[in-house]
Amino acid sequence: MAQTTWKRSACPYDCPDGCGLLVETDGKCVYRVKGDPDHPVTRGFVCRKMQHYERTVHSPRRIPTPLRRVGEKGKGEFVPISWEEAVDEITTRWKALIAAYGAEVILPYSYAGTEHQIQYGCGEAFFGRLGASRLERTICAKAKDAGFEQIIGATPGQNPRDLSHCDYIIIWGSNVTATWIHAHSEILAAKKNGAHVVLIDVYATPAAALADEVLLVRPGTDAFLALAMDRLLQQEGRLDRAFLDRHTLGAAEFLATLAPYTLEAAAQTTAVPKETIASVARGFAAARSPVILFGAGMSRHGNGAMTIRCVTTLAAVTGAFAKPFGGIIGNASSSAAYRDDLVTRPDFQQRRVRSINMGQIGSALTELNDPPILSLYVYSSNPASIAPNQSAVLRGLRREDLFTVVHERFLTDTAKYADIVLPADTAMEHGDLAASYGNLCIQKTDPVIAPLGESKSNFETFALLGRAMGFTEDYFHQTNEELKDAVLAAPTPWRERLSAGAKEQFAQGRAVLLPQDDPCAFATKSGKLEFLRPELPHPLPCYLPDPSGSYPLRLVVAPHQATLNSSFSERDELVQARGPMRLILNAADAAARGITDGAVIDVWNDLAHVRFYADVRSNVAPGAVVAEGVYSAEQSLNGLTVNALLSDALTDGGRAATLCGNTVDAAPV
Repeated sequence: MAQTTWKRSACPYDCPDGCGLLVETDGKCVYRVKGDPDHPVTRGFVCRKMQHYERTVHSPRRIPTPLRRVGEKGKGEFVPISWEEAVDEITTRWKALIAAYGAEVILPYSYAGTEHQIQYGCGEAFFGRLGASRLERTICAKAKDAGFEQIIGATPGQNPRDLSHCDYIIIWGSNVTATWIHAHSEILAAKKNGAHVVLIDVYATPAAALADEVLLVRPGTDAFLALAMDRLLQQEGRLDRAFLDRHTLGAAEFLATLAPYTLEAAAQTTAVPKETIASVARGFAAARSPVILFGAGMSRHGNGAMTIRCVTTLAAVTGAFAKPFGGIIGNASSSAAYRDDLVTRPDFQQRRVRSINMGQIGSALTELNDPPILSLYVYSSNPASIAPNQSAVLRGLRREDLFTVVHERFLTDTAKYADIVLPADTAMEHGDLAASYGNLCIQKTDPVIAPLGESKSNFETFALLGRAMGFTEDYFHQTNEELKDAVLAAPTPWRERLSAGAKEQFAQGRAVLLPQDDPCAFATKSGKLEFLRPELPHPLPCYLPDPSGSYPLRLVVAPHQATLNSSFSERDELVQARGPMRLILNAADAAARGITDGAVIDVWNDLAHVRFYADVRSNVAPGAVVAEGVYSAEQSLNGLTVNALLSDALTDGGRAATLCGNTVDAAPV
């Protein structure tokens, strides 16, 4: 092995952790990856997926060169071509489509295959300049964001690294062994200090090992649970009146609405025993440093934004926000430390164009539109595997009149439907700007190795396509590093508040923690936590039943700790650790249907029939079924995965996908 050095980098994947990395390299190869002990939040930790990231970087399954389809769409039959040929074919086809129909017949599709600022946002600049249809990138947690906005605005929550100081922790709808992993060690430290930990979820995730209590709640009823806790604390005189008077707006009006949320009604609605509800409410109110760690799962229902709003009220009525290290964790983001507009360039948008929601791509590709979508460009995403209404998505991708380009590292399910495949690089092969949506760290990264094969970054590819389309703006005539330097040269208020020492560390490529404001300095119009929002359809937090469907079992999709959405399917050891497609069922629900553990079952609703192996357990809420992980078609039992059972309905706020708001039934095959 050649002489090596260790270089700093940051994990680019769609996870709130944003772990700092140390990478052993000789400039040509990545040999080892480990956690950076100097990262102020992740402190040397790195998940199993990234421990051997070199296996992804140097995977023999990497696409080394551009490809042109020669077989039937979906079969994955291609021949190599040059970049010159690929760019010429793409731009020639696009110019012809634009001349005949206008640029809105072209649609980009991307999400968080990379979370770093330049590679995530640069496509918006290109497609804005092109005049293509806009993509609403809302599939994941926008309902969660909307719920927080409706009560606390853009106020960031507590830093997860401070969890060790808390004495009462509610993990609400988050599997912190799969995401929020850096919170795991802090919760363990808190437990050593005597903290009480409660997990509230639809089933006992691996995070249950951290909990002193596990509350199994029926999907979509979390808001009722929170409001019942509020009502009990109101009845027993346990509210923090000083906090409510000083820091909130509309508290009296909100408290006057709580009469229907009795413990008895809550137990019937949520399936959580009333004694347990009361015990958790009292424990949280009495704690010195209580905190709620929010996951996104409970926001992925038709009532998702309202649910987040209601759960936040528990931290409000108890005054948790004003207690040391207390309040909430789940809405931190450091992306505002960068001038994102210099990457996305909204000024390139020459006219108003239509928007298409990414969660409704199946309908967009298969239903009549004026104009129709005639070209799809996919990057940093895999809609054939991750989008709802999978059957419609696949029908759309099979259209012979749809010119599809996919920029990818591996031959994903989506790439198999492409007319042209372009080889993408990894985060080790370009520099970027890292932020996090789970803490307030930022970090500048540099290339660790040169691009492998003929792979190119998102930005390099869009700059190349832009020049071929005749775009003359300087943006398309610069390098990735020049754009990174330009963004860093533009000051932002948040980065300006860093100390001189922190600024120097950041310039050296080390992760730094941005300064945090007073948690009671609410970033709302009134400067207070706002129970009352008169302009909203529901001015006060309330329980809204989830309009999920008519089948008897409520389907919840959840992450699996071995993989991340459809990423890491190239790693056989991780796919094997995840195991086959399983559906977790409550033992009573399984028995009522004659389903035994390990049996192959048919699961269906109006959209599709999908085959799973049954995973029968006692630790799942009655009436709920859970599918963990995103699988490829070749890993499924009948060519479809759980996403075929998910409708493309949107949430009540944020226009996110209702990934956990669907119903099904099941039977043995």
